[in-house]
Amino acid sequence: MAISRQSDDRSLSRNIGPLGAMSTVVAGTLGAGLFITLGTASSTTGPSVIAVVAVAGLLATAIAINYSWMATVFPGAAGSYAYISRTFDTRLPGFLVTWSKWLGYMAADAVLAIGFGSYLQVFFPDLIAGQREIALVGFGLLTVLFITNLVGSRGYSLVQNVTFGLLVIAILVLVIPGSVTVQPANYQPFFTGGFDGFLAAAVPLFYAYIGIAVAGQMGAEVRNPSRNLPLAMIGGTLILTVLYMWTAAVIYGVVADYTVLAESARPLADAAEMFLGPSGSAIVAIGGLLATASSVNAVMAAGIKMPYSWSWDGVFPRWFSAVNDRFGSPHWSLVTLYAVSSLLTFYTAGLDQVLKIATFSYLIAYFAVSVTLLYARFYRTELIEQAGFDLGGGLYLSGGIGALGSLALLTQAYQGSLAIYVPWIAVGFVVFGIYWYRGRQAGTDVGMILNTLPGVPSSEYDPNIQETSSDD
Repeated sequence: MAISRQSDDRSLSRNIGPLGAMSTVVAGTLGAGLFITLGTASSTTGPSVIAVVAVAGLLATAIAINYSWMATVFPGAAGSYAYISRTFDTRLPGFLVTWSKWLGYMAADAVLAIGFGSYLQVFFPDLIAGQREIALVGFGLLTVLFITNLVGSRGYSLVQNVTFGLLVIAILVLVIPGSVTVQPANYQPFFTGGFDGFLAAAVPLFYAYIGIAVAGQMGAEVRNPSRNLPLAMIGGTLILTVLYMWTAAVIYGVVADYTVLAESARPLADAAEMFLGPSGSAIVAIGGLLATASSVNAVMAAGIKMPYSWSWDGVFPRWFSAVNDRFGSPHWSLVTLYAVSSLLTFYTAGLDQVLKIATFSYLIAYFAVSVTLLYARFYRTELIEQAGFDLGGGLYLSGGIGALGSLALLTQAYQGSLAIYVPWIAVGFVVFGIYWYRGRQAGTDVGMILNTLPGVPSSEYDPNIQETSSDD
């Protein structure tokens, strides 16, 4: 237990309540999903985007159940890394799964920050005239949210909760009046690209659910995790599914030509203008600002937990798990993410491809966690008693759907991703190998490390649920 006690000064504080966890999932996901993807995805399948959203929502719900169950067993930082490493008693698989996600998080923060600048350009076209000005606005947003996250989870939670409330109001301004303006004839033809077009829309529309498990990244900071993490991830995913389907039904029901939405950078604002006029469009554009800002905030808060957890486990520089004495935040991990994301806002070439690797890496993580749940149910039955809930056979169903569904989407998402993914994973192997070798030379007890949980003080975590760990 010596290693456990030595880690206590690097643990995180549980300051995020149920609303903060819920807003992390919902408000932190809506940015790219609701305000961009619902329009652009229709280029291959037309108004049947509504049905694709429903199918993607079923898969997302299964994955949210899998993450929620694992989160109640291992309520630590970095989500999937903690679940995989502690279930299989080895650090390498979890490290590789989250290594590529880290790159995706940093790129996503940059692109979302640029998206914030693009929405702001609607209100200040003369002041924000080009890409450089948009990048500067994005950098300003990253700086504000960097300071917000630096002061710890209390500041993050407050900002996210307020943004969540305002964002829901902006969406309701569109969907409530739009629901009585829908023209059923606008849904015809419903399937414009056949099965191939329907499937092609599945990957970008699943990206609309890409933040469903982000609350799991902050498992060490959520109060009463056995209750609040499932509530946030499962409940948040169901809320997202309803919002997406309702919004899609409205925008494709009020716009006669779906290609207008497919070609628009701001599809919701364009749809709102058709039946609400410029004022309605402006309100929805404000929603776009709030959505992208809240997504940046959530991605930043979650992204810093991966290097923090690797460092906690001794496979990354120790200073990444150092916690600020005043605010209790992993400041060096946060500074790194902020610096890289800020640079990427000014060097945007290739970011579209990096976003593809972000989706690809998320799907790998979703597949890995679903398989981990099935493994735990079959071979680590002692973990079942530690879970906050038990759906019995339903968990085998959700695990199977999560694994097979993620694998099916991976067959589409790998295109354009491997050129980045393979070299990045190779770098990850090198990094892990260096720190594994240094730990072996120093006589590090890997079993004792795996008997702790990243971000959680020893007084809160019972390592007796772990079996004797092997040396990886």
